[in-house]
Amino acid sequence: MAGSDATSLGFWFTGFFQGVNTIAAPQRDRVFTACARSCLAQGSMRLYGGDLDAFFCALDKVDGLAATVVEPGRAWTVSFLTCTCPLHTQGHVNTPALCACSRQGMSLVMHELWAAERFEVTLKGSIIAGDARCVLAIERVS
Repeated sequence: MAGSDATSLGFWFTGFFQGVNTIAAPQRDRVFTACARSCLAQGSMRLYGGDLDAFFCALDKVDGLAATVVEPGRAWTVSFLTCTCPLHTQGHVNTPALCACSRQGMSLVMHELWAAERFEVTLKGSIIAGDARCVLAIERVS
């Protein structure tokens, strides 16, 4: 492998995401659930917990995030004002497919903290895809 710095891994991630983009959504979600679980274990999980609306209000106070209660107790949005994924910020990955990891991460958090509830998490915007923000819409479906 040419080069010794971390950016030399970009070729590997390019191939990985070319492969990921060929698999069906349910299998792709499983891959990104594992990715999200690993990412959350690095410390992100400590930000979450409590009452649903209070949780999103607390997220709104975190630097780099914007969160809103769209419909109390039922619907919320979370926006990342910049891409915080080190795979992208360190130059390894530049495909919007990576944003499925953020969607799965939020889905995982919602499921683990409110296991008796069902939520749908939808990616509404992606910085990597050219949008101004990464936006996740979260809706309680149960």
